[in-house]
Amino acid sequence: MNTTEWINNRYGTNFNEEDLASVKDFSLLWNVFEKEICGNNFSIPTLQQDLANRNLNLDLFQEQIDYFKNRYVSNGGFTPRFGHLNFRPNDRQQLVEEVLLGVNNNPNDIILAAAIIIYRFRNNLFHGIKNIPNIDQQRENFETANRFLMTYIDN
Repeated sequence: MNTTEWINNRYGTNFNEEDLASVKDFSLLWNVFEKEICGNNFSIPTLQQDLANRNLNLDLFQEQIDYFKNRYVSNGGFTPRFGHLNFRPNDRQQLVEEVLLGVNNNPNDIILAAAIIIYRFRNNLFHGIKNIPNIDQQRENFETANRFLMTYIDN
């Protein structure tokens, strides 16, 4: 029995491999990102320092940034989905809010904010907050996160 069959049997779902591919890919890509960019220990200050040492082109990440803005901001305020990121005290929520609302336009802060959102995806997934029977509804989130991580690693 493969993983998808096991999940379907356990949760009464009807996922196919494609439904779960982006989540599985995310686990691998996060591993590479954390190893190569953060020396096996992700932290927001570590990533902020890495950004300061690079000259990343913000345009490379515009698609992902637009996705997050469209997902989490509506009519000048935050959508209910924003609360589901489950920020913790040291997760720089205010920075993310300022970036999403367009108050902070510093390129490194914008890239950092997108990475923090992806970090929240990671924590919500790895710590069991994501609801497995509905994980296929997170597909676009993980596809977006995967594109961001690959772009960051490659640049």
